[in-house]
Amino acid sequence: MDNQSNSKSKICPKNETDIKRSFYSEDEAELIPKIPQIAKPSKFSKGDIHPFQTDDSDNTPKQVLTPTSPKGQNKLSKFNQKDHHIEKDSDIQFDSEEEKRKEETNDNTYHSKASQENGIEEMGQQIQQQYQTPKLGHLHLPISKSNSTKQVQANKHFSIKDHPFKHLIYGRHVNYNQFLRFLQLVQSGLVYACNSLKGPSENFLKSRFVRLKESNIRKQKFLVLDLDETLIHSCNHRDFPQVTITIQDDNQHVDLTFNIRPYCQEFLKEMSKHYTIYLFTASSEMYAQAIVNHLDPKRQYISDILGRKNCFETKNGFFIKDLRIITNRNLKDIVIIDNLAHSFGLQLENGIPILEWTQDPKDEELRFLQQYLIELSKEEDVRRFNREKLKLIDLVDFKLVI
Repeated sequence: MDNQSNSKSKICPKNETDIKRSFYSEDEAELIPKIPQIAKPSKFSKGDIHPFQTDDSDNTPKQVLTPTSPKGQNKLSKFNQKDHHIEKDSDIQFDSEEEKRKEETNDNTYHSKASQENGIEEMGQQIQQQYQTPKLGHLHLPISKSNSTKQVQANKHFSIKDHPFKHLIYGRHVNYNQFLRFLQLVQSGLVYACNSLKGPSENFLKSRFVRLKESNIRKQKFLVLDLDETLIHSCNHRDFPQVTITIQDDNQHVDLTFNIRPYCQEFLKEMSKHYTIYLFTASSEMYAQAIVNHLDPKRQYISDILGRKNCFETKNGFFIKDLRIITNRNLKDIVIIDNLAHSFGLQLENGIPILEWTQDPKDEELRFLQQYLIELSKEEDVRRFNREKLKLIDLVDFKLVI
């Protein structure tokens, strides 16, 4: 087996003692994560596994947290903004009684509103929600707007081509505000990864090792792709989805409805010439299998699927995709693409953030990302190439001008 013992990318080194006490298996502790205070709910959560938790604050004692909702409740993200300050997990003290009361008040308010909204949803959508956890993404940080005519006019002169991080966008039809929102999302994920995220212990990591299926023609590099908001977008019948798939589980017929990102099939076909392709999603495997059976019915391009059970879940509800669980390639040969940077937060140099996609028919990210990936496939170490080209670490301390 290739050596993958480094606890985290060299970009954000962590204390070894902290790392070893970060995650707990089901045998070591039975802790239920408390729902974070401000969040964007995930959809289609089946809630069929135990969480594995991290101590995001060294000063927070390990404790059994009383759940505020039934098992299987959708997880909520922890990224919060107050006066343009990103509140990181390490800033939150869960042993504070005042913080607990605030969180319980917000949780009750949130669930009350959610109950009213769910009352008008179609029954089919409620059933569908068992199978997918498309994103435990953070709250999208808002783009500041001003009533100043002078500032509005000045913004018209800004263009992506003049921005130092223009290389993180590949398509030609992204407007400047979309670009800024994307950078804010990526930056908040990077800040979280560098300042708060801790990896699992070595023993726990070994318990999750997996050897992925190889393609018929062995390729040197692995390409790991996120699913929701990267390749497809799950929606409901009212959104006139492109695709409706009916699956059966426990004597229930469930409709999965989604749209496919432009150039997705072309992207998979071309990348399969240079990489062995895998899907890595925080959704259930049944959901992912159904989507892949439509995208690649003959399994010509996608060799294997990693699902929610292969992710590490933090106590704050993030699903982390730790590439070290893959045993049949070294990290220098694995690249992951995800619209949420914290998903690959333990191996930032292996990751490529991609613009979140929901419905834009003119989106071209997958089309023009291909050239970068083809060049990357020829490199001895994908981490070095990504570090030099993407400069993600420079974005951590970069001041975004909104």
